[in-house]
Amino acid sequence: MKTLICSLRLCAAAMACLLWPAVPAAQPVNIAPYAWEFPRVTGITTAADSLKAILSEEIQRVLDAGHLAPLYISYADGASLGYAVYHEPGRIITTLAWAYPHLSPAQQAAVRTRVQATLAHPVHAPWAPYPMPKDAGTAREAHPKTKWWNDVSWWGEVRPRVQILYGLWLYGYRSGDWATIQPHWTTIRDFYNDLSDTADLYGTMCAHIAMARMADRFGDTPTRTQALNNLQTMLDTSRNINVVDTRASEKTPYWISPYRDMYDANNWGTIYRGWIFLNLSPEIGRYLRDHVYAATLSRHQEGLALWPKWWISKAQYFARSWTGDEGVGLTPEVMGMMMPIERWVVQADAQTLAGYMRSSPTGIGDCYWLESLVLAIEAFGVTTWTDVRPAAGVEPWHLY
Repeated sequence: MKTLICSLRLCAAAMACLLWPAVPAAQPVNIAPYAWEFPRVTGITTAADSLKAILSEEIQRVLDAGHLAPLYISYADGASLGYAVYHEPGRIITTLAWAYPHLSPAQQAAVRTRVQATLAHPVHAPWAPYPMPKDAGTAREAHPKTKWWNDVSWWGEVRPRVQILYGLWLYGYRSGDWATIQPHWTTIRDFYNDLSDTADLYGTMCAHIAMARMADRFGDTPTRTQALNNLQTMLDTSRNINVVDTRASEKTPYWISPYRDMYDANNWGTIYRGWIFLNLSPEIGRYLRDHVYAATLSRHQEGLALWPKWWISKAQYFARSWTGDEGVGLTPEVMGMMMPIERWVVQADAQTLAGYMRSSPTGIGDCYWLESLVLAIEAFGVTTWTDVRPAAGVEPWHLY
Protein backbone atom coordinates (compact mmCIF):
# COMPACT_ATOMS: atom_id res chain seq x y z
CA MET A 1 0.00 0.00 0.00
CA LYS A 2 2.82 2.42 0.89
CA THR A 3 4.42 1.72 -2.49
CA LEU A 4 1.15 2.45 -4.28
CA ILE A 5 0.60 5.73 -2.41
CA CYS A 6 4.15 6.90 -3.16
CA SER A 7 3.71 6.03 -6.84
CA LEU A 8 0.48 8.03 -7.01
CA ARG A 9 2.13 11.02 -5.37
CA LEU A 10 5.03 10.91 -7.83
CA CYS A 11 2.62 10.70 -10.76
CA ALA A 12 0.66 13.66 -9.42
CA ALA A 13 3.84 15.68 -9.06
CA ALA A 14 4.91 14.80 -12.58
CA MET A 15 1.52 15.84 -14.00
CA ALA A 16 1.71 19.14 -12.10
CA CYS A 17 5.09 19.87 -13.70
CA LEU A 18 3.60 19.25 -17.14
CA LEU A 19 0.48 21.35 -16.55
CA TRP A 20 2.11 24.24 -14.65
CA PRO A 21 5.46 25.51 -15.93
CA ALA A 22 7.92 26.22 -13.14
CA VAL A 23 8.30 29.86 -12.10
CA PRO A 24 11.86 30.81 -13.04
CA ALA A 25 14.04 31.85 -10.14
CA ALA A 26 15.14 35.46 -10.16
CA GLN A 27 18.49 35.88 -11.85
CA PRO A 28 21.36 36.88 -9.56
CA VAL A 29 22.16 40.57 -9.58
CA ASN A 30 25.30 41.49 -11.50
CA ILE A 31 27.17 43.04 -8.59
CA ALA A 32 30.17 44.31 -10.57
CA PRO A 33 28.90 47.90 -11.15
CA TYR A 34 27.96 48.30 -7.49
CA ALA A 35 31.08 46.64 -6.11
CA TRP A 36 33.64 48.49 -8.20
CA GLU A 37 32.23 51.73 -9.62
CA PHE A 38 31.93 55.11 -7.91
CA PRO A 39 30.39 58.34 -9.32
CA ARG A 40 33.35 60.37 -10.58
CA VAL A 41 32.49 64.07 -10.76
CA THR A 42 34.17 66.54 -13.09
CA GLY A 43 33.49 70.06 -14.30
CA ILE A 44 31.61 71.43 -11.30
CA THR A 45 30.33 74.83 -12.39
CA THR A 46 30.67 78.14 -10.58
CA ALA A 47 26.99 77.85 -9.64
CA ALA A 48 28.18 75.66 -6.77
CA ASP A 49 30.66 78.22 -5.40
CA SER A 50 28.36 79.57 -2.70
CA LEU A 51 27.66 76.04 -1.50
CA LYS A 52 31.39 75.30 -1.44
CA ALA A 53 31.96 78.37 0.72
CA ILE A 54 29.37 77.13 3.23
CA LEU A 55 30.97 73.68 3.24
CA SER A 56 34.41 75.15 3.90
CA GLU A 57 33.10 77.24 6.77
CA GLU A 58 31.26 74.34 8.40
CA ILE A 59 34.17 71.92 8.04
CA GLN A 60 36.46 74.50 9.61
CA ARG A 61 34.15 74.54 12.63
CA VAL A 62 34.58 70.76 12.86
CA LEU A 63 38.35 71.02 12.58
CA ASP A 64 38.52 73.77 15.20
CA ALA A 65 36.31 71.87 17.65
CA GLY A 66 38.43 68.74 17.94
CA HIS A 67 36.78 65.40 18.70
CA LEU A 68 33.01 65.80 18.82
CA ALA A 69 30.52 64.33 21.27
CA PRO A 70 27.17 62.94 20.07
CA LEU A 71 24.51 65.52 19.22
CA TYR A 72 21.67 65.90 21.72
CA ILE A 73 18.20 66.49 20.28
CA SER A 74 15.31 67.56 22.46
CA TYR A 75 12.19 69.00 20.87
CA ALA A 76 9.96 68.47 23.87
CA ASP A 77 9.81 69.38 27.56
CA GLY A 78 9.47 65.83 28.85
CA ALA A 79 12.48 64.55 30.80
CA SER A 80 12.15 61.11 29.19
CA LEU A 81 12.29 62.36 25.61
CA GLY A 82 15.96 63.11 25.02
CA TYR A 83 17.28 61.80 21.71
CA ALA A 84 20.84 61.45 20.38
CA VAL A 85 22.47 61.20 16.97
CA TYR A 86 26.08 60.64 15.86
CA HIS A 87 26.87 58.30 18.74
CA GLU A 88 28.77 55.99 16.37
CA PRO A 89 32.52 56.40 17.02
CA GLY A 90 34.31 57.59 13.90
CA ARG A 91 31.12 58.81 12.19
CA ILE A 92 32.71 62.15 11.29
CA ILE A 93 35.29 60.41 9.03
CA THR A 94 32.59 59.76 6.43
CA THR A 95 31.65 63.43 6.40
CA LEU A 96 35.26 64.60 6.13
CA ALA A 97 35.80 62.14 3.27
CA TRP A 98 32.86 63.51 1.30
CA ALA A 99 34.01 67.08 1.86
CA TYR A 100 37.71 66.47 1.18
CA PRO A 101 38.01 67.31 -2.56
CA HIS A 102 36.21 70.63 -2.06
CA LEU A 103 38.43 71.96 0.74
CA SER A 104 41.51 74.18 0.63
CA PRO A 105 44.95 72.51 0.80
CA ALA A 106 45.32 73.70 4.40
CA GLN A 107 41.98 72.17 5.35
CA GLN A 108 42.83 68.94 3.56
CA ALA A 109 46.03 68.69 5.59
CA ALA A 110 44.02 69.28 8.76
CA VAL A 111 41.55 66.57 7.75
CA ARG A 112 44.38 64.08 7.31
CA THR A 113 45.66 64.95 10.76
CA ARG A 114 42.17 64.61 12.26
CA VAL A 115 41.56 61.20 10.67
CA GLN A 116 44.93 59.92 11.86
CA ALA A 117 44.12 61.08 15.40
CA THR A 118 40.62 59.59 15.26
CA LEU A 119 41.83 56.15 14.20
CA ALA A 120 44.34 56.16 17.06
CA HIS A 121 41.84 57.33 19.70
CA PRO A 122 40.47 54.82 22.24
CA VAL A 123 37.02 56.46 22.28
CA HIS A 124 36.57 57.92 18.79
CA ALA A 125 38.04 55.21 16.52
CA PRO A 126 35.29 53.43 14.53
CA TRP A 127 35.90 50.19 16.45
CA ALA A 128 35.81 51.85 19.90
CA PRO A 129 33.07 50.84 22.39
CA TYR A 130 29.57 51.68 21.17
CA PRO A 131 27.55 53.79 21.76
CA MET A 132 30.01 56.61 22.27
CA PRO A 133 29.71 58.33 25.69
CA LYS A 134 27.62 61.47 25.54
CA ASP A 135 30.39 63.63 27.01
CA ALA A 136 33.19 62.24 24.81
CA GLY A 137 34.36 65.42 23.14
CA THR A 138 33.27 68.93 22.28
CA ALA A 139 29.54 69.54 22.51
CA ARG A 140 27.90 69.80 19.10
CA GLU A 141 24.91 71.84 20.24
CA ALA A 142 24.80 75.53 19.37
CA HIS A 143 23.07 76.33 22.67
CA PRO A 144 24.21 75.91 26.29
CA LYS A 145 23.18 72.57 27.80
CA THR A 146 23.28 71.95 31.55
CA LYS A 147 21.85 68.44 31.55
CA TRP A 148 21.39 65.52 29.17
CA TRP A 149 17.87 64.31 29.83
CA ASN A 150 17.00 60.65 29.34
CA ASP A 151 20.64 59.65 29.88
CA VAL A 152 20.29 55.87 29.57
CA SER A 153 23.30 53.67 28.89
CA TRP A 154 21.60 51.47 26.31
CA TRP A 155 20.47 54.26 23.99
CA GLY A 156 21.54 53.51 20.43
CA GLU A 157 23.25 50.21 21.18
CA VAL A 158 21.31 48.27 18.52
CA ARG A 159 21.45 51.02 15.90
CA PRO A 160 23.81 49.96 13.08
CA ARG A 161 27.41 51.16 12.97
CA VAL A 162 28.98 48.88 10.36
CA GLN A 163 28.40 51.52 7.64
CA ILE A 164 31.34 53.44 9.14
CA LEU A 165 33.55 51.13 7.06
CA TYR A 166 32.37 52.88 3.91
CA GLY A 167 33.65 56.15 5.36
CA LEU A 168 37.11 54.61 5.81
CA TRP A 169 37.22 53.47 2.20
CA LEU A 170 35.84 56.81 0.99
CA TYR A 171 38.47 58.73 2.93
CA GLY A 172 41.29 56.63 1.48
CA TYR A 173 39.88 56.94 -2.01
CA ARG A 174 39.17 60.66 -2.06
CA SER A 175 42.30 61.71 -0.16
CA GLY A 176 44.78 59.12 -1.43
CA ASP A 177 45.94 58.73 2.17
CA TRP A 178 45.92 54.93 2.23
CA ALA A 179 48.98 55.00 4.49
CA THR A 180 46.71 56.08 7.35
CA ILE A 181 44.19 53.27 6.75
CA GLN A 182 46.38 50.25 6.02
CA PRO A 183 48.11 49.89 9.44
CA HIS A 184 44.64 49.32 10.95
CA TRP A 185 43.64 46.65 8.43
CA THR A 186 43.59 43.72 10.86
CA THR A 187 41.38 45.67 13.26
CA ILE A 188 39.13 46.78 10.39
CA ARG A 189 38.76 43.19 9.19
CA ASP A 190 37.89 41.94 12.68
CA PHE A 191 35.36 44.75 13.08
CA TYR A 192 33.70 43.73 9.80
CA ASN A 193 33.64 40.05 10.72
CA ASP A 194 31.93 40.87 14.01
CA LEU A 195 29.27 43.09 12.44
CA SER A 196 28.85 41.91 8.83
CA ASP A 197 25.42 40.44 9.60
CA THR A 198 24.17 43.97 10.42
CA ALA A 199 25.06 45.19 6.90
CA ASP A 200 21.63 44.06 5.73
CA LEU A 201 19.77 47.36 5.21
CA TYR A 202 20.02 49.58 2.13
CA GLY A 203 21.92 52.09 4.24
CA THR A 204 24.40 49.59 5.67
CA MET A 205 25.12 47.29 2.70
CA CYS A 206 27.83 49.74 1.69
CA ALA A 207 30.04 48.04 4.31
CA HIS A 208 30.40 45.02 2.02
CA ILE A 209 31.39 47.29 -0.86
CA ALA A 210 33.95 49.10 1.28
CA MET A 211 35.52 45.88 2.52
CA ALA A 212 35.80 44.39 -0.96
CA ARG A 213 37.52 47.55 -2.20
CA MET A 214 39.90 47.91 0.72
CA ALA A 215 40.75 44.20 0.63
CA ASP A 216 41.43 44.48 -3.09
CA ARG A 217 43.78 47.40 -2.52
CA PHE A 218 45.57 45.71 0.38
CA GLY A 219 45.91 42.35 -1.38
CA ASP A 220 43.67 40.42 1.05
CA THR A 221 42.02 37.96 -1.34
CA PRO A 222 40.02 35.93 1.25
CA THR A 223 38.40 39.06 2.69
CA ARG A 224 37.70 40.40 -0.80
CA THR A 225 35.93 37.15 -1.70
CA GLN A 226 34.00 37.11 1.57
CA ALA A 227 32.78 40.70 1.13
CA LEU A 228 31.77 40.13 -2.50
CA ASN A 229 29.84 36.99 -1.53
CA ASN A 230 28.07 38.90 1.23
CA LEU A 231 27.23 41.71 -1.18
CA GLN A 232 25.86 39.22 -3.71
CA THR A 233 23.58 37.71 -1.08
CA MET A 234 22.32 41.09 0.06
CA LEU A 235 21.60 42.45 -3.40
CA ASP A 236 19.91 39.22 -4.49
CA THR A 237 17.63 39.11 -1.45
CA SER A 238 16.81 42.81 -1.15
CA ARG A 239 14.82 43.42 -4.33
CA ASN A 240 11.70 43.14 -2.17
CA ILE A 241 11.63 46.23 0.05
CA ASN A 242 9.42 44.46 2.59
CA VAL A 243 12.20 41.97 3.29
CA VAL A 244 14.49 44.83 4.25
CA ASP A 245 11.76 46.35 6.42
CA THR A 246 11.63 43.07 8.31
CA ARG A 247 15.38 43.19 8.94
CA ALA A 248 14.96 46.69 10.36
CA SER A 249 12.01 45.93 12.60
CA GLU A 250 11.40 42.21 13.20
CA LYS A 251 14.64 40.35 13.78
CA THR A 252 14.83 37.42 16.17
CA PRO A 253 15.14 38.12 19.02
CA TYR A 254 13.11 41.28 18.48
CA TRP A 255 15.30 43.48 20.69
CA ILE A 256 18.21 43.34 18.22
CA SER A 257 16.04 44.92 15.50
CA PRO A 258 17.80 48.24 14.87
CA TYR A 259 14.72 50.35 14.18
CA ARG A 260 11.93 48.41 15.85
CA ASP A 261 10.74 51.53 17.68
CA MET A 262 10.37 53.38 14.39
CA TYR A 263 7.92 50.75 13.13
CA ASP A 264 5.83 50.77 16.30
CA ALA A 265 2.12 50.98 15.49
CA ASN A 266 1.76 53.78 18.06
CA ASN A 267 3.93 55.95 15.79
CA TRP A 268 2.02 55.17 12.62
CA GLY A 269 1.08 58.25 10.67
CA THR A 270 3.82 60.37 12.24
CA ILE A 271 7.00 58.43 11.34
CA TYR A 272 8.37 57.74 7.87
CA ARG A 273 9.64 54.21 7.25
CA GLY A 274 12.79 55.51 5.61
CA TRP A 275 15.24 54.20 8.19
CA ILE A 276 16.28 51.44 5.78
CA PHE A 277 17.75 54.22 3.56
CA LEU A 278 19.72 56.00 6.29
CA ASN A 279 23.46 56.23 5.38
CA LEU A 280 22.72 55.20 1.78
CA SER A 281 25.82 55.14 -0.43
CA PRO A 282 25.74 56.14 -4.12
CA GLU A 283 26.30 52.55 -5.20
CA ILE A 284 23.27 51.23 -3.32
CA GLY A 285 21.27 54.21 -4.54
CA ARG A 286 22.17 53.08 -8.07
CA TYR A 287 21.08 49.54 -7.18
CA LEU A 288 17.73 50.84 -5.91
CA ARG A 289 17.16 52.71 -9.16
CA ASP A 290 18.07 49.62 -11.18
CA HIS A 291 16.22 46.95 -9.18
CA VAL A 292 13.84 48.44 -6.57
CA TYR A 293 12.80 51.62 -8.36
CA ALA A 294 8.99 51.60 -8.04
CA ALA A 295 8.95 50.50 -4.40
CA THR A 296 11.66 53.00 -3.46
CA LEU A 297 9.83 55.89 -5.09
CA SER A 298 6.57 54.84 -3.47
CA ARG A 299 8.23 54.73 -0.06
CA HIS A 300 9.94 58.08 -0.69
CA GLN A 301 6.58 59.61 -1.58
CA GLU A 302 5.29 58.51 1.82
CA GLY A 303 8.00 60.63 3.39
CA LEU A 304 7.26 63.60 1.14
CA ALA A 305 3.57 63.42 2.01
CA LEU A 306 4.31 63.24 5.72
CA TRP A 307 7.01 65.93 5.81
CA PRO A 308 6.80 68.15 2.69
CA LYS A 309 9.53 70.48 4.01
CA TRP A 310 11.75 67.62 5.16
CA TRP A 311 14.97 69.55 4.63
CA ILE A 312 14.11 72.04 7.40
CA SER A 313 15.12 70.34 10.64
CA LYS A 314 13.08 72.66 12.81
CA ALA A 315 9.96 72.30 10.65
CA GLN A 316 6.97 72.04 12.94
CA TYR A 317 6.04 68.44 12.19
CA PHE A 318 4.79 66.17 14.92
CA ALA A 319 6.77 62.92 15.15
CA ARG A 320 5.85 60.88 18.20
CA SER A 321 8.96 58.70 18.26
CA TRP A 322 11.40 61.40 19.41
CA THR A 323 8.96 63.97 20.81
CA GLY A 324 6.40 61.75 22.50
CA ASP A 325 3.23 63.83 22.47
CA GLU A 326 5.04 66.88 23.81
CA GLY A 327 6.76 68.65 20.89
CA VAL A 328 7.52 68.99 17.19
CA GLY A 329 10.54 68.99 14.87
CA LEU A 330 12.64 66.65 12.73
CA THR A 331 15.98 65.06 13.57
CA PRO A 332 19.02 65.33 11.24
CA GLU A 333 18.44 61.70 10.29
CA VAL A 334 15.51 62.75 8.11
CA MET A 335 17.94 64.60 5.82
CA GLY A 336 20.05 61.44 5.78
CA MET A 337 17.11 59.37 4.59
CA MET A 338 15.71 61.72 1.97
CA MET A 339 18.60 63.51 0.26
CA PRO A 340 20.47 60.44 -1.08
CA ILE A 341 17.22 59.14 -2.58
CA GLU A 342 16.70 62.51 -4.26
CA ARG A 343 20.24 62.42 -5.66
CA TRP A 344 20.68 58.79 -6.72
CA VAL A 345 17.17 57.42 -7.29
CA VAL A 346 14.95 60.40 -8.15
CA GLN A 347 17.98 62.06 -9.79
CA ALA A 348 16.75 65.56 -9.03
CA ASP A 349 18.57 68.35 -10.86
CA ALA A 350 21.28 70.46 -9.24
CA GLN A 351 19.09 73.50 -8.63
CA THR A 352 16.51 71.38 -6.82
CA LEU A 353 19.15 69.78 -4.62
CA ALA A 354 20.69 73.18 -3.90
CA GLY A 355 17.26 74.41 -2.85
CA TYR A 356 17.17 71.80 -0.12
CA MET A 357 20.23 73.43 1.40
CA ARG A 358 18.24 76.57 2.21
CA SER A 359 18.19 75.15 5.70
CA SER A 360 20.93 74.95 8.30
CA PRO A 361 22.90 72.28 10.14
CA THR A 362 21.97 71.34 13.67
CA GLY A 363 25.05 72.38 15.63
CA ILE A 364 28.66 71.55 14.77
CA GLY A 365 29.44 68.60 12.54
CA ASP A 366 25.88 67.74 11.51
CA CYS A 367 26.99 64.84 9.33
CA TYR A 368 23.77 64.24 7.38
CA TRP A 369 23.37 67.92 6.54
CA LEU A 370 27.01 68.32 5.49
CA GLU A 371 26.94 65.19 3.34
CA SER A 372 23.75 66.46 1.70
CA LEU A 373 25.58 69.70 0.98
CA VAL A 374 28.30 67.77 -0.86
CA LEU A 375 25.66 65.90 -2.88
CA ALA A 376 24.22 69.25 -3.94
CA ILE A 377 27.67 70.63 -4.87
CA GLU A 378 28.60 67.63 -6.97
CA ALA A 379 25.27 67.67 -8.79
CA PHE A 380 26.57 70.80 -10.57
CA GLY A 381 29.23 68.66 -12.27
CA VAL A 382 29.25 65.77 -14.72
CA THR A 383 28.91 62.36 -13.07
CA THR A 384 30.56 59.31 -14.60
CA TRP A 385 30.54 55.91 -12.93
CA THR A 386 34.21 54.90 -12.81
CA ASP A 387 36.08 51.77 -11.72
CA VAL A 388 37.82 52.50 -8.41
CA ARG A 389 40.43 49.75 -8.51
CA PRO A 390 44.06 50.83 -8.81
CA ALA A 391 44.41 48.68 -11.93
CA ALA A 392 41.89 50.95 -13.64
CA GLY A 393 44.58 53.63 -13.60
CA VAL A 394 42.37 56.49 -12.41
CA GLU A 395 43.01 58.02 -8.99
CA PRO A 396 40.27 60.33 -7.68
CA TRP A 397 42.29 63.16 -6.22
CA HIS A 398 43.17 64.24 -9.76
CA LEU A 399 39.52 64.43 -10.81
CA TYR A 400 38.10 67.42 -8.98
